[in-house]
Amino acid sequence: MSKIRWILLVFVMLVTFAGGRPAAQKPYTIMVYMNGSDLESEFGAATADLVEMLDSGLDSRVANVLILTGGAKRWMNEAIPEYECLIWELADGQLNEIENMGLVNMGNPDTLAKFISFCQSRYPAEKYGLIMWDHGGGSIAGFGHDEKFDDASLTLLDMAAAFEAAGLRENKLEFLGFDACLMATVEMAIIAADYANVLIASEDLEPGDGWDYVFLGALNHNPSMDGHQLGRVIVDTFMDFYGEDSDEILTLSVVELSKVQAVMEAMGALMARASTRLEVMHNGFVDLSARRSKTKTFGEGSPRDNYADMVDIGDMAIQLQQIFPAEVTAVLTALESCVSYNRHNSDTALWGLSTFYIYGGKSLGVPSLAAYSGLGMDENFTEYLHVFFEFLTGRRSGHGGITRSELALWQPTGGNSYRLAGLLQTSPHWQPIGDLLWPTLGGHNIALYPIAKTANARMYAIPAVVNGRDADIIVSFTGCHPAGQIKGIRYQTGGVIQKGHDPIDPGDEIALYFLERNFATGREEWAEGEVFAAALPLELDWQLAPVGSKMGSRGRDVCCDDVYVVG
Repeated sequence: MSKIRWILLVFVMLVTFAGGRPAAQKPYTIMVYMNGSDLESEFGAATADLVEMLDSGLDSRVANVLILTGGAKRWMNEAIPEYECLIWELADGQLNEIENMGLVNMGNPDTLAKFISFCQSRYPAEKYGLIMWDHGGGSIAGFGHDEKFDDASLTLLDMAAAFEAAGLRENKLEFLGFDACLMATVEMAIIAADYANVLIASEDLEPGDGWDYVFLGALNHNPSMDGHQLGRVIVDTFMDFYGEDSDEILTLSVVELSKVQAVMEAMGALMARASTRLEVMHNGFVDLSARRSKTKTFGEGSPRDNYADMVDIGDMAIQLQQIFPAEVTAVLTALESCVSYNRHNSDTALWGLSTFYIYGGKSLGVPSLAAYSGLGMDENFTEYLHVFFEFLTGRRSGHGGITRSELALWQPTGGNSYRLAGLLQTSPHWQPIGDLLWPTLGGHNIALYPIAKTANARMYAIPAVVNGRDADIIVSFTGCHPAGQIKGIRYQTGGVIQKGHDPIDPGDEIALYFLERNFATGREEWAEGEVFAAALPLELDWQLAPVGSKMGSRGRDVCCDDVYVVG
């Protein structure tokens, strides 16, 4: 019997109402703020994780596990309603309904605060853990999408308000975990430091299946584990769930929150030096922008959806090591002390904490930087971001320079206008002897925009409209799929980035976006191609360039603008 079918029966047969008096104190109370969103309503991901919790074998004598369910238009089981938010207790392999909160907004800090207060007052424990379950968007966008309340989300300041209202300053969490994308940020850690001892989160995007909740069973053998010890179990079970050969993006960190302020201060000292270089060096912006372009960045998408701008702090520092060696050493030393455990499958060494560093998302720079300033982080780092943004947008004079160049395929559309119909990175798998092959999808030439690399895969995005919604079609190149494999769709949902990929179903209506450029006027715009119906399997096909096409190049200048030349 499949897990999903099994849990449907379990819910029907074993869900009970178990309100009443406070429970006796246990070693742990773990709270799961399960904002189901489209992860549940479309794919049953929350139901699948509830299955894992039930299957974990957790002995209820050593830990309370309490789950607030909400935020989804529907639940893929027969017990959890979409019109109410319920608190459940996981006890002896069953889910018991404990409290009905009514239909409340999971993107409202008051909902989070009331859930935490209820759990701590009714289920006392020696240690408390809180897991935030849903999508995540990093330091600017925050956490969660409540489908019942116009995709409402929680900013970092919203979460701080909830933690304060719940009394966590006086009764700290042992750990704060995010089963969500992009939340292992220094900004989240600084805010959480007043309310928790340990942060467990991912720097990069998470796969749709998220954490493996088999980790709960480890408390049976050592219920006194602290946040670092339990965090290591969570990281290891997460990595083992997907395996060493996975082509998914995998990162997970355990962070000592009492040491995160030292990281922020070291970052501030480093970027204070960088600010001086921006102001006084003739080519300071050119140099620093080129180094930013090489920094490991998380949550990247196609040029139509590239706003996250989260970077690995260690790699950011290493890019500056030649010019500011003492300050870089201080940053790396602080990171090594702060991040107690970190595993990943990135092609670049990751240090376990990320930060916001504006670049690809400069079109949203004004509101993003306003939000960042409101977080109250290090003044030197914040000031650097503002000054860098002014150079990035031409408000201060910077000087040119191309940081990256690729082959581009152009198809004429009339006069001096051309459609960008292909981009080639260098790879021996992609070209035969003598002639270049260009990728096509559904009979249309396409441009593949690079977004991520792991030890096992290179990932690209194709901007598109799928069933009327803007999206990126994600393509992965691996040793098993050297010609490319369609992974699925990542819909554009604003700042909070989708966890995992939606599948492409037969008959889905797809229209590709193409960048069109008039080389006489320099004007560019995105044009939507003709609609075609997906026929499975949807695969890339590699063809010679169409007759009449021209070869050129695409570069990226220091202002993060694409520069094109047609041959």
